[in-house]
Amino acid sequence: MGCVQGLRSKGQVPDGVGRAGKGRSVSVAIKVGTGVRKSRVHATNRKIFCVFGGPKSGKGQLIEELVESFGVKVVSAESLILSALPKKLPPSPEGKLDTASLIQALRSKPELVTLEWIFELVKNEVLRYPDTVHVIDLLPNSKYILRNNNLFTNVSELLTKFEETCPVAFAMYLYIDRENLNKQLDNTTQLKTPEGCTAPGGINDEADSAATKRRHEYFEEALKPVNNYFRSSDRLIEVDVSAVTRERAWFKIVRMLASFDLSERQNNNLIVIFVIDVSLVQGLIESGVRVIKLIDIVDQPSADFELLLECLIYQISELGCPNICYIVDIKGSSLESAGEKAPQPSLVYALGDTCRLSDHLNKYQLNMLPEDRKRWDGLSFTGYKAPNNMTLLYTDNIPGRAAEVISTTYCNKEAN
Repeated sequence: MGCVQGLRSKGQVPDGVGRAGKGRSVSVAIKVGTGVRKSRVHATNRKIFCVFGGPKSGKGQLIEELVESFGVKVVSAESLILSALPKKLPPSPEGKLDTASLIQALRSKPELVTLEWIFELVKNEVLRYPDTVHVIDLLPNSKYILRNNNLFTNVSELLTKFEETCPVAFAMYLYIDRENLNKQLDNTTQLKTPEGCTAPGGINDEADSAATKRRHEYFEEALKPVNNYFRSSDRLIEVDVSAVTRERAWFKIVRMLASFDLSERQNNNLIVIFVIDVSLVQGLIESGVRVIKLIDIVDQPSADFELLLECLIYQISELGCPNICYIVDIKGSSLESAGEKAPQPSLVYALGDTCRLSDHLNKYQLNMLPEDRKRWDGLSFTGYKAPNNMTLLYTDNIPGRAAEVISTTYCNKEAN
């Protein structure tokens, strides 16, 4: 009876074994082009990748998480345009131009913005920080830019020229289909433009379903030649976020990006703490760290421990965000006797001396725990580290042999 591979492809939990995700038939589909290579990001001249995503795709949240987890520098084409556009306009009598005035200029004079100019702005910004991993948000959100039909006519030529100076590792497209976009918008509270509002476009597009649908159409049309350019060299990663939570999509994306050897700020994101006696980690529980009781997510706690680990991996992937710590209570399950098995060959390494949880937390994780570390950081753990920036920790009442077997097996299962 299979578990994770079947789960991930079909979105189903094995009958009689896992209960964590019954009733859920949605998985995150990620298609990686054959031209996307791990070395492209890590190599000195391949530290750039692009992210595309239309309205409701979660692109903004993804970019924020990339900054927090990996310390990348974001280059936003729209921000650069709005910063540089005033230099193309006559001086304002009132002094500095506000955003509404800039948008009005874009409406009346779309020829002010050319694709060649955009690439020049992006190139100059990238070259300011040559040794940094850059994420380029290339397609502006403004409908007044996107609906300019003449803007994206020579994409292939200009991207080729741009890559002579700033070679791009790959492009990632967060895809949401029209049906699911409409469902999301239908469930969104609709707002009306406030009386007396004179700002171009009125209210924010995201709050207006009709405007969002139009902007989605503009985005899809503008994206076609860009996607075709990266698809022609198999450097496109397509992520279907149509019917999944943003947290779950982020979990899958970060596991993939971690395998590209991006330099994370503190080389971790997912931390799993295995315990037999939950009273030992009561301080962490009281501080909000989530507990997964293994016997509660399976029907057969005595089933083969490898199958239980597969179901645990599925449960964690369902919960979403990888920048969270999880406590896993293995009491009463076959994992208690994992030390009777042989460790599997795996690319994990022991952390050596005992450590504290705070040794492995990044800024994001620390901010989720109380400032008073005495409440939750008094325990010492043994642990293992995986190349995909995952840390597995164990309380001292779990034998070293069992910890090694669980770690090697878990990492092998999680990688498949």
